[in-house]
Amino acid sequence: MDLSDLSTKEAADDGAVLELRGPTGAPIMQDDGAPVTITLLGADSDVLTRVANQQTNRYLRDRGLLTMTAEGATANRIDYLAAATVAWSGIKVDGDVLDCTRDEARKLYRRFPFIRDQASAFVDDRANFLKASPKT
Repeated sequence: MDLSDLSTKEAADDGAVLELRGPTGAPIMQDDGAPVTITLLGADSDVLTRVANQQTNRYLRDRGLLTMTAEGATANRIDYLAAATVAWSGIKVDGDVLDCTRDEARKLYRRFPFIRDQASAFVDDRANFLKASPKT
């Protein structure tokens, strides 16, 4: 087997689509019946590698002055997921369709932990970022 067939780097940089589910596990649908989706970069992407390195460097630099808190870790994860979020479809909150920006993504992940959990698991699962096998 050629290991390059298992590379997730290129697809992680391109992103993949997560179809959201509600807290009960049921799919969340738009008014037109299409699924509500978020397009996310993978953990191996250049963007998320850079964000993770910045967060680690900040933690290591600050370690002598402050200790990491659970709140700080959650804020870091939300920033990481906001950087991973490159598009979405059907994201409506309080009657308003939200533009896909880092700021709006942060608000979404902060307000809806069930979406944050899904996005986090999706980003970290390298299987979501494997190139499709060529047909033989």
